[in-house]
Amino acid sequence: MIYYDRITQEFIDSLRTGASRGRLLIQPLDHSENAVGEIGAELIGADSRLTVSKGSGCRRCIDLQLLNTDGRFSPSKDSVFWYSRKLRLIAEYTVSENIYRFSQGVFVSREARQQNKQITLTAADKFSDLNGENRIGAVTDPFSTDISSGTVYVAELIRETLLRDNGGGRPIDPVPPMIDPYFYKIPLYADISLSVGHFYGEIITVLADMYGADTYYNAAGHLVFERCPTYDRPYWYMHIGHKWRFVENDPTVQQSTQAATHSFDGVNCVTVSSETAENGTVSYTARNENAESPVNVAAVGVRYNDPPIVYIAAGDTAQSSVKDKCREYAQYLLLQKTRDSITEEFGTVFLPHLDVDDLIFYRNCDRVIDSISVNAADMTMSVHASSVAFLPMNWSVEHG
Repeated sequence: MIYYDRITQEFIDSLRTGASRGRLLIQPLDHSENAVGEIGAELIGADSRLTVSKGSGCRRCIDLQLLNTDGRFSPSKDSVFWYSRKLRLIAEYTVSENIYRFSQGVFVSREARQQNKQITLTAADKFSDLNGENRIGAVTDPFSTDISSGTVYVAELIRETLLRDNGGGRPIDPVPPMIDPYFYKIPLYADISLSVGHFYGEIITVLADMYGADTYYNAAGHLVFERCPTYDRPYWYMHIGHKWRFVENDPTVQQSTQAATHSFDGVNCVTVSSETAENGTVSYTARNENAESPVNVAAVGVRYNDPPIVYIAAGDTAQSSVKDKCREYAQYLLLQKTRDSITEEFGTVFLPHLDVDDLIFYRNCDRVIDSISVNAADMTMSVHASSVAFLPMNWSVEHG
């Protein structure tokens, strides 16, 4: 039987004992992301990698060195594999008579180089269709929203952006996004304008900044736009289930690869400010005052973000609402900066169900995954994770 994105005890046991056989599959896709074939990837070289990183924007990238023995990977406009430049990467594991498949993302090819029978393929997730990297969705006439003419809802603006024509009558992204239900009835509080030469995907990144949201493509190829818990997120991490528990002397861990980094010059203060028409400047400073954190203010002094003050649009809203927006965004940025400063790195066999922001248990500590780097040739991975106990958990206001 074939299971998709399903974790069973049989599968877990097979990873711990090494009884499963893993490989990567590539599915060429048409523009609507229907599979038009399936190819077992013959990977060579330690430089064949899948990387996944935290934060908004482009999270997933692949660099694959493929053995092109029969010519099926050869770049050609008539090739099924290169027709739309889209592909889905799948990790497949065989356990006894069962097959477990885990999608690792939908990618758009950036570059393909051929030398003899080797193809070097570089691709990024579909956010590269939004941020201008793939040169589609460019603004050819000045664009601006108009909140004075009626209510413009955030979710609807995101959907309209994805469905904009990128040429030939095809939308930028035909796959429905996964938008936090909160944004279905949240109106835009300040107009967004794009001049010629920008890209329509900037609408989505601007919205993420305005509302303190994460936006990225998940492993299934859907755009995600979701609120980011701020002051309560570290506590939330402590109460969700572990995606994987690394036991003592875990056979999946490469013991020689363990390392820890504490960047004592890391950021522990972030100020977000906004100008309002009626009330002047409103600011909020988020500080890492968690006594357990190696980079807390009391331990290493005040370490500000660069630039020290981040400015956001306020719109025609009440001062209390503007302060809330400043607070939420400052706390979001501080949480990200703290995770950049305190990381634990270790190697393990490729665990295909793990993703960024998942909670794991490692060395008797709850940790949240910051990034993953997979050696696709030998199916091993390097994990960077932050201790939940070290994250900022106390917030204070410096400016009114």
